[in-house]
Amino acid sequence: MPNRRSGDPRLQHGRDTRRPRGAADRNQPVLGKLLSILRLVYAPVMLWAVMIAEDDTIALSAFGLAIVTDLLDSWLNRKQLGRRRSGELLDVVANTVFVLAATLALWQIDVIPWPIALLVPLRLVGLLAMIPALRSRGVRSLPVHLLGKVAAFCMLASFPLLYLSHGIPETLDLGLEPSLPIQVAQAFGWAFALWGILLLWWSLVLYAQEARRLMATTPPLEKGGATRA
Repeated sequence: MPNRRSGDPRLQHGRDTRRPRGAADRNQPVLGKLLSILRLVYAPVMLWAVMIAEDDTIALSAFGLAIVTDLLDSWLNRKQLGRRRSGELLDVVANTVFVLAATLALWQIDVIPWPIALLVPLRLVGLLAMIPALRSRGVRSLPVHLLGKVAAFCMLASFPLLYLSHGIPETLDLGLEPSLPIQVAQAFGWAFALWGILLLWWSLVLYAQEARRLMATTPPLEKGGATRA
């Protein structure tokens, strides 16, 4: 009796060429969420190490862990390994919390001047101000923009470099200038920080434009209507 499914090219030669969904594929969203949770957990640890304990080892470890977990999270996202909307938003929340905490800590120890440090929470205020308008159209949040992810990574990369150079006077004992590695770390730290802040605000402009288009093209949500993702 002929096989009725013999016309399926995936079943020719007696084998199915479809890739099975393994346990590794199903576990990718969980791994991404765990990486984001690690950044959330290490944010208060970093604050304690920088502002209270003044422990350079723990502080630099927290900064480094934030960078590594963010890179791994981005790698998983690029590979399209099953990231869900909830995991993507958790990644954004973790980056936002850690960036705010690190900015506060470095401002507290006089590494970042307050006018520059203030730009970070003000950008968050701008994002939160869009929520009522989005909710009126039944939308919980806007799609995450790549520019915001790049901005967050620039900020994360700047923190350990700026922290390494904190407390180093312009002229060391015996009249010696600061070592070249310290100068390089400080220069790259400020480059990452300023580019990060610029990109944060640029992404805010893009989010505002997207919200404006949404307001113009989407009718207001009727009372009792369902909220869109």
